[in-house]
Amino acid sequence: MDLREQIDAYIEKYKFEIVSRTCDFVKIPSVSTSDDSGRPYGLECARALDFCDALCREKGLFTKNYDYYCLEASCEKEQKGKRLVLVTHADVVPVGEDTIYEPFAGTVYGDYILGRGCVDDKGPLIATLYALAFFKENHIPLKNDIRLVFGSNEERTMDDIEYYLERAGQPDWALAADGDFPAENGEMGRIDFTVSAPKASRVEYIRSRGTGQSLVQEACESLIENRSITIRKTPSREGAEGVENPVAYMILNQEGAVFKNDADEKHMRELLADGNGASMGVSCSDEIFDESILRVYKAETEGENIKLSFDLRIPHCVDLEETAEKIRRYGEEKAIAIEIGKISKGYYESPDEGIVKLLTDLYNHEMHMDEKPCVLHTAATYTRLFEHGCDFGAGNCQEVKPFPPGHGSVHGLDEAQNIGVLLDAVKMYILGIKAIDDLWS
Repeated sequence: MDLREQIDAYIEKYKFEIVSRTCDFVKIPSVSTSDDSGRPYGLECARALDFCDALCREKGLFTKNYDYYCLEASCEKEQKGKRLVLVTHADVVPVGEDTIYEPFAGTVYGDYILGRGCVDDKGPLIATLYALAFFKENHIPLKNDIRLVFGSNEERTMDDIEYYLERAGQPDWALAADGDFPAENGEMGRIDFTVSAPKASRVEYIRSRGTGQSLVQEACESLIENRSITIRKTPSREGAEGVENPVAYMILNQEGAVFKNDADEKHMRELLADGNGASMGVSCSDEIFDESILRVYKAETEGENIKLSFDLRIPHCVDLEETAEKIRRYGEEKAIAIEIGKISKGYYESPDEGIVKLLTDLYNHEMHMDEKPCVLHTAATYTRLFEHGCDFGAGNCQEVKPFPPGHGSVHGLDEAQNIGVLLDAVKMYILGIKAIDDLWS
């Protein structure tokens, strides 16, 4: 029996188990929190890592728990050669409003597993686990150091993998199973910052409603001149334009002043209408990532001030510290309070050579496709924390899900994992591991 026949037999043997274990995993409401539980991201995230640990051990894999920041798994306790890390995460974003299905039930509906996190990233995590277990079960030796790493704070700060890398060191290559096949080979750099200014006397409050993990919150509500207004994020439908960003929509569509000073009102509205950072002098572009992206994602009233949180994405080749300094100088020139938050570097790997090309060609050959690698403009994955790596699956970029607008997608309502795509991912991870192991050998 050749390798592909072994893979087909393995997936046929375990396909119902893979679906069942994914459903069980989804039932754990592993939203990362900061609490007094004694675990870095709360008891539910710790329980999710324990679930992964037990399943790995059941499959004969060796595990190491990094203080509940993350879990590592391998076929053998001691491994040699170059190190490949397949990295996924067990934490999920909080549940949004107006779901159709129970978010933590882990149910199967037709060809889909439904529930929070089944796409991002519990289904792909299970796929990598069963892929590595394939080599163990079939006694196929790997010549290099192949490891799985399951994080538990990807949706907030990614300090879980920072903790891991401080102790385990950088691998030779990392594959993040947190996107679409064939590969995503670049991400923009990110600068998070807040802008504050005194509110107008007519404004009681303006505040967004949503989660810290979401870069565009679900709604924005205000009380202005005793009139309560709520703007919800809504998808565009045929014949009707939706609201993509409730915070920007709320303020830009106010007829009267929102801020106390005319100059602040002018500058704030310019920023909210600015899609690339031009008003701050930080817009930029290149042929790989196109144009920078600026968006507001949160509003809150603090005493007599309104504070807006912004997210700036810029091509990875642009100096982040210099850009942050330009933002600081803008605040000084305009006399508005700006505070720089987290700065996160982007990355880029050539799609025309090395492992990115190897995996792209492999996927296209196996799936009879002709897809090209792409770069991410607003998303962020663990890959940016590694010196070398790319995203590799587990989604099918051509899939159209049979759910209402706003439902079925990553971070959306009623996340839906296509079972066929998930089983294909198991196959691709097995073949990807083998291809890289052979390349390095």
